[in-house]
Amino acid sequence: MSFDSLRYIIFLPVVCAAHWLTPGKYRWAVLLLASYVFYASWNVSLSLLILGVTACSYCAGRLIQRTENRRLRRFWLVAALAVSFGALGYFKYFNFIGQSLLTLTGGQWRMQDIILPVGISFYTFQAMSYVIDVYRKDLPAEKHFGYYALYISFFPQLVAGPIERAGGLIGQLKADRTLSREDVIMGLRYLVSGFFRKLVIADLAAPFVDAAYWADAPDGSAVVIATLLFAIQIYCDFSGYSEIALGSARLLGVRLMRNFDRPYGAANLRDFWRRWHISLTQWFTDYVYIPLGGSRRGLKRQLLAQFVVFALCGLWHGAEWSFVIWGLLHACFLNLYTLFTHFHPQQKPGIAGHILTLAAVCFAWLFFRANDLAHAGMLLRQLFSPWQVSAGIELLMTAAIRNTQPVTLLLLLCGLLLILRRLPAVTDGKSSIPDAAWAGLLLAVITAALIRMDAGTANAFIYFQF
Repeated sequence: MSFDSLRYIIFLPVVCAAHWLTPGKYRWAVLLLASYVFYASWNVSLSLLILGVTACSYCAGRLIQRTENRRLRRFWLVAALAVSFGALGYFKYFNFIGQSLLTLTGGQWRMQDIILPVGISFYTFQAMSYVIDVYRKDLPAEKHFGYYALYISFFPQLVAGPIERAGGLIGQLKADRTLSREDVIMGLRYLVSGFFRKLVIADLAAPFVDAAYWADAPDGSAVVIATLLFAIQIYCDFSGYSEIALGSARLLGVRLMRNFDRPYGAANLRDFWRRWHISLTQWFTDYVYIPLGGSRRGLKRQLLAQFVVFALCGLWHGAEWSFVIWGLLHACFLNLYTLFTHFHPQQKPGIAGHILTLAAVCFAWLFFRANDLAHAGMLLRQLFSPWQVSAGIELLMTAAIRNTQPVTLLLLLCGLLLILRRLPAVTDGKSSIPDAAWAGLLLAVITAALIRMDAGTANAFIYFQF
């Protein structure tokens, strides 16, 4: 079930009530059952996959901790990583790798009918981080299989993050939690803010983006406007999911990590990735960038490490070359910034840095949103061809008339102002927004939900596909 479905609106309070009415030592069982019910609502059989990944990484962690022999410890580590990488590789990249290899040799790949499990990139990364931390002796192996299984499958962050570390989440799940007034208030505010971002901003921007990106040959002006709107759409869509996850967990007395921190206000690309999808950035930093040498082994190694990290980051997002190009673009931009700061350490870009960063991020979004590399190439040709602005505006206005109503456009404009100026305060664990404003946000959410129900349309969370 999706967060923005009626089933989840019923599911969440039922789970919260069952959780708080159950004695403390059995609450993990309630949440574990709820998490598997939540995941099975997409595909019952694929619940066995997450259970298999959980069991393998749990056993590997116990064996690594019990083993003194270094080679044997490494064997259990490699075995556990092979299971996680194997599951991820087969379900997500089997067709991509086969098609890419045969394309190089001039062959034709016959696509296999493989269902992509929802959230596989997220829960396999959590399992891998746990095993690596146990191997490094940064974390003791968890003895209680139930708590470990709940860590992997905890439903608020199961399908799209944030990617939590075992050291932070398992301890909270084991703690004797009590429901506080602050948790209820902040949980509800996170939920309202998250639904507002998703239903009022992201979903209402989607038709404009789709109109340009689905057109056969959109005018360059439409591509630019749609790409800027997509930057808003994906931010509000993903940060909206993250806030709903934070709010859902907070109502259960659990505090998940913040995944966004006003990324479009970043001064440079490095700052952007400290603010965007923070849990993924930290994962790649700890388990890829630093082991490759990071910034400790000279400039060349740092540039290479950044290149590898963002190539993998692009591939993590999707089994398509357009995602790889998106990642490599960020690698090139970040390497240029690293070179600039290396040779000009005292010079600060200032406002120009903010503008260049936003321009670079939005340009890269074109490849992220494109269907494939050929589609991205067509969009680039249109972008650099002579513009007919009237044709671009007509394309977008047709989408507005066909897919929206005047009230939704008004909500979109009001929402943009609130999202960009005020709502980030929620992610600091407190809020400076007056209660009347929260009532307005809730009204906007209800209105947008009713409009969507009336129209019979829905847009899935973008990051569900990863």
